[in-house]
Amino acid sequence: MIALSAHRAGGWLKQASLWTLILCFAVFTGHQTALASEASALQAIQKRGVLVVGVKKDVPLWGMLNPTSGQLEGLEVDLARDLASRLGVKLELLGVLTAERVEVLESRRVDVMIATVANTPERRSQMTMVLPNYHASGTSVVARKSEQFRDWSDLRNRRICSRRDAYFNRPVAVKYGADIVALYSANHALQALRDGRCAGFLYGDTQISALLADPLYKDRYEMALPPINLTPWAVVIHRLDKGSDLEAAVSKALVQWFKEGLISRLQQKWGLHTPAFTRERERLWQRVDGGRPYCGEQVGPQTPEECL
Repeated sequence: MIALSAHRAGGWLKQASLWTLILCFAVFTGHQTALASEASALQAIQKRGVLVVGVKKDVPLWGMLNPTSGQLEGLEVDLARDLASRLGVKLELLGVLTAERVEVLESRRVDVMIATVANTPERRSQMTMVLPNYHASGTSVVARKSEQFRDWSDLRNRRICSRRDAYFNRPVAVKYGADIVALYSANHALQALRDGRCAGFLYGDTQISALLADPLYKDRYEMALPPINLTPWAVVIHRLDKGSDLEAAVSKALVQWFKEGLISRLQQKWGLHTPAFTRERERLWQRVDGGRPYCGEQVGPQTPEECL
């Protein structure tokens, strides 16, 4: 009886060992497949001959729909076009809203996204931020001049519109007591502001500056408060493409944008103020010390923090 039990136990152990080996093989194979996928991300795009880039469709001068042609245009659209050219492929654009960016990237409907994405800890857990960052923006409020907002504390218990999934919604609500109403898009929030349903619109200072160039807003509205929370913007790719050839290629393009002064030229083209962030990054990436580039030729472990 004891011998029989031992025999059965031995059989169970062999079976368990077999399943363990099968499971380990499956995990290893899956891991190798993922690595192969990461390593060939750029090759897949080049084989397809098309780079699909997500850009905003509701941010004036950065990514917007031309009301006449219905085509996407703006500074970030121009950056997408330049990136596709450097990769030697055609460009396909997908217009997105703030609330759609994570899902669109996660579902791989786009290869790359250049869509006013703030480089925050939360975003870094959802997507791969490609360095160096290409812009930086703070948070402010656009409001009717008659509101006379002068301090962030003036927002307490006031109805302030914003967009769903904007990273600054909760901090402003918690710290300053604003009643944040998160709407689906910037266009919905701006309509609510014009209709008087909101006392102000929580928005990036970069976007507000572009907005106030529009005759519809420049006389009655203002950037009511000094910007807070200066945050860099990053070109992003899928979270599983971190360390891939695609990340390396996009990073190389970003470096060249600063070395060639492309971003400041595009800001001038679109009538945008060139911020200190852009001027400083272009100066650093163009700087040569002792015959060697100060920031290096590409982003790596030795790249000075201020270059990123």
